[in-house]
Amino acid sequence: MPLDPMILNGTLDPFKNMLKDVESKNLTGADVDKMREVLARMEQIGAENDDMNIFLGTLTQENLFGLFSDHYGRALSSEAKEAYDSGEKSTDDASLLKQSIDALKNAIVVIKENYEKSIELAKNENAEEQMNAGLDYLERNTDKGKFGATGGMSVLRKESKKSFDKTMEDTPNAYDSSVETAILNDPTDIIKGIQDVIDLAEQPGMTLPRFLRLQMEKGLDKAMEGSVVERKGQEYTIEFTKAAPASPHHIEKEVRKLAKFDELTAKSKFGVPNSKELSYDYREIDREFDRPMAIWYDISSRWDDLLWDLSMWSLSYCSFAPFIKPWALAKDPVAATIKTQKTGPGIFKQKERLLEKYYGIKFHDIFKHETFEWSVKQDYCSYSQEFIEFLIETIYPECKPFNDLNSERIEKRASFYKRDRNSVDREGNPYGHYPALRLAEFYDKKFGEGRYLSRFGEIAKSESAAAPWNWNTFKFK
Repeated sequence: MPLDPMILNGTLDPFKNMLKDVESKNLTGADVDKMREVLARMEQIGAENDDMNIFLGTLTQENLFGLFSDHYGRALSSEAKEAYDSGEKSTDDASLLKQSIDALKNAIVVIKENYEKSIELAKNENAEEQMNAGLDYLERNTDKGKFGATGGMSVLRKESKKSFDKTMEDTPNAYDSSVETAILNDPTDIIKGIQDVIDLAEQPGMTLPRFLRLQMEKGLDKAMEGSVVERKGQEYTIEFTKAAPASPHHIEKEVRKLAKFDELTAKSKFGVPNSKELSYDYREIDREFDRPMAIWYDISSRWDDLLWDLSMWSLSYCSFAPFIKPWALAKDPVAATIKTQKTGPGIFKQKERLLEKYYGIKFHDIFKHETFEWSVKQDYCSYSQEFIEFLIETIYPECKPFNDLNSERIEKRASFYKRDRNSVDREGNPYGHYPALRLAEFYDKKFGEGRYLSRFGEIAKSESAAAPWNWNTFKFK
């Protein structure tokens, strides 16, 4: 569902007016084309997302406000240069120079205005109105028999209001991304690049031809491309990736991109990397890392799936299994547990065979593999060390077609599961919440102390009573 037109138009109208301005001047060229492209992307995002936070977050992430304003300023400043080159106004040099300066100054004003407006919009003070608008849409487009006759829509509205109020109580900034917008879209560096050009143009005795020549010689036209902003953006990407790394390849890829940026900067006469060359190199780096990242993910997913199958197959033998998910959801929970017992080993063996077929990794090789070690050391592993060792030593040898667990193993398996108030969880990783804590620490460092809590709430701590992982004492590494 698209974003409400009132919000979408309120956000995009200033940019549409800027595009109309350059079109009314009959301006053409790469900068004008880029303005149309960026505006089309903004409209596309608004058409695909009815959530204000997602909409503004995507605009922020892709730096669309800054890109549009930057190309607007450059389109206007090029007007004077084109006029001079064509000889149309060559007799009025001072007027053309002033026109260039005024356009650049206007670009700064527009950038600042749009920055402030984006912050105000990101506060999303009408979040409740948006929720109600969504419910209105649902009511209008849902069979009346489902809501009207039973009063179900009324109940849904009450529950939605209750949930909204609870969210605002627990996370008062849940719908407010203004702090993030202000920090990530700070236009200071872009404005500085434009101001440097203005300062050059306003030097005593400056003429338009000399201004245009010096601007290119000093590389100030390149500085307006926002290379400083781009480098800071890449630094932020590295920091974020390190705070929540999916794999070491993800970190290495972003570090390589920053190194490439600096390499091209050092080669450039003006200390600004060529944007097209940088874009090509970035794409090449992406292609280089696509394969190892995909393989890392696939291997990790496969062994995680095997451990899950061992866990659930052995759990299905416990007396309480029919009363817990997923079996309790079946039409006949007892029959469902029996089906897991009888079919689990065969399915497991096929998955095990495929892991070895595609990657040469046998079951015991999993625990020596870099993906498993990474998972443990990054606290991504779902299971505790003692439970993993139990699965390897006790359950895996028994997980064979036509085989069943004996009572001793079933009893031991049950001891890991928290089934009532008198038992404890020893399956889960006691540090399973640590990745979220690291991300929250990074978030607060970037956006202010307590910001994560105010937006996303408290991080639920693992309730596992198992001992923390110790890779040095792990039996199977």
